[in-house]
Amino acid sequence: MTSPRRQRRPPPARFSWAVVILAVTAATPARADFTVLHAFSDTDGASIPYGSVVHHDGWLYGTTAYTTSGTGDVVASGGAGGGAIYAVRPDGSGFRLVKSFTSATDGQNPFHGLTITGSSIIGVTRNGGAYGRGALFRVGLDGGNYSVLHHFTGGNGGAHPYVGPTLMGNTAYGMTFLGGTFNSGVLYGYNLTTGSFSVARHFDLSNGYPLGTLTPVNEWLYGLVSDYRRPDNYGNIFRFRPSTSTYEVVHAFAGGTQGGYPFDTLTWDGGHYLYGTTLGSPPHTGEPDLPVHLADEGVIFRYDIVANEYRVIHDFKGQVGDGAKPNSAMLVAADGSLYGIAHGTEIWGGPGYEYGTLYRLDADGGNFEVLHTFDSMADGNTPTRSLLMLDDTLYGTTVFGGTGAATLGNGTVWAYAVPEPDPTLPLLVTLAIVAVGRRVALRPASRRRGPPYAGNRS
Repeated sequence: MTSPRRQRRPPPARFSWAVVILAVTAATPARADFTVLHAFSDTDGASIPYGSVVHHDGWLYGTTAYTTSGTGDVVASGGAGGGAIYAVRPDGSGFRLVKSFTSATDGQNPFHGLTITGSSIIGVTRNGGAYGRGALFRVGLDGGNYSVLHHFTGGNGGAHPYVGPTLMGNTAYGMTFLGGTFNSGVLYGYNLTTGSFSVARHFDLSNGYPLGTLTPVNEWLYGLVSDYRRPDNYGNIFRFRPSTSTYEVVHAFAGGTQGGYPFDTLTWDGGHYLYGTTLGSPPHTGEPDLPVHLADEGVIFRYDIVANEYRVIHDFKGQVGDGAKPNSAMLVAADGSLYGIAHGTEIWGGPGYEYGTLYRLDADGGNFEVLHTFDSMADGNTPTRSLLMLDDTLYGTTVFGGTGAATLGNGTVWAYAVPEPDPTLPLLVTLAIVAVGRRVALRPASRRRGPPYAGNRS
């Protein structure tokens, strides 16, 4: 029997190559959880948390500049109105007052910047003290053993520190906003071992009025100065070496899109770069008008401490999805991403306004994105100062919003859980299908990951 003839396969298609691009867009990860951990009430004994929070042994510690009378009226000074130090768990439980500033001689109105060393908290009050010019204090984590380490005298001794000191060895270095030879503030040192206080630098009219904390970088302390009352002075980055009392201005801000009027504190990434922000034109009612070319919404900048190079990595436009008036030190996460907050352009000015944003971007300024918009009273209004990151959660405060009889609210402490990227659902995957002869190969041409999820740990 004759075998059936084997069927011949058709010849392969003749082509040298063909490319098909297939774009697969994955589902966007669910919005990360934003939680108000604590909304300051009229009866808390604390109100208006201008300062950020710090973490120690399972607690978040922070300051409020004022308190309320119980009827919603802010009490700026006197009686129990001088502000407070508070503590709250990272899950929002256990809120308690550590210290109430009830005596003028103890100091009043702690604005920002607590440092925890051992079992003690070190900080400053803007007002009060023996001379009414502020105080440097120490208090136990449980609120006990409160003591004033130094009473600011005004004049050449400095006056009205807004932000707490930075520790370098056994010395706490800080700055006052006013006082000194030119009434433009001073840079001071307080030795925690000997109890001696000294003024290391008198800021002058062209290089004064500091509002932030000093940043240690090896043997140097870096800082920012700016004066909103002078439209011809956009501010400087400076550095100071305590061992030799060397003071240098390393960058003068030019204003406009190059940044003007820096705010808060520089952040060091541990390598070549310092990151910071500028507010741009004055954000507060009653401040002097600036020239049109300075009516900007602020920038994020990067300064190379080795090459002495300054670069703007993001220019805020004051639009939805961008934000305005960055007013915090940048947080550098473990994966190199940057996080920050901007307090927005309005304070409950009407529908459609943004009252602050939480944002992230890459270290070179790329992939900027707004993570959360503070657009309701419940969320809080006007986020301010520095962020804290524990594991994959960001913590911060708002000056206003939340609850309370006061029109603007008494402020909040909040948390934002940064989402982890789903490895099975990349944001965008592009596959190139390349056919050569009979063989077909699949090769990933590009892949973008979702938002980062690593951060600073405490």
